[in-house]
Amino acid sequence: MKELIAQLIEKANLTEEQAGQAAAVVKNFLADRLPEAIRGPVESALTGEGIMGVADKAKGMLGGLFGGKDA
Repeated sequence: MKELIAQLIEKANLTEEQAGQAAAVVKNFLADRLPEAIRGPVESALTGEGIMGVADKAKGMLGGLFGGKDA
């Protein structure tokens, strides 16, 4: 979330407090709407936890949607 907050501060010209609130809204929005299977990996990506593992899981899930083959 630190990276998202930093980008909100820089690109949207928000204060740190505003950016933190906006990031929390985005996180909650995604958590409410994403399928449970990808909710955890997306949250991990937002918080910066296990980025490589999240990328691998997303790649596998997307591969299944597009013919089941890895790139």
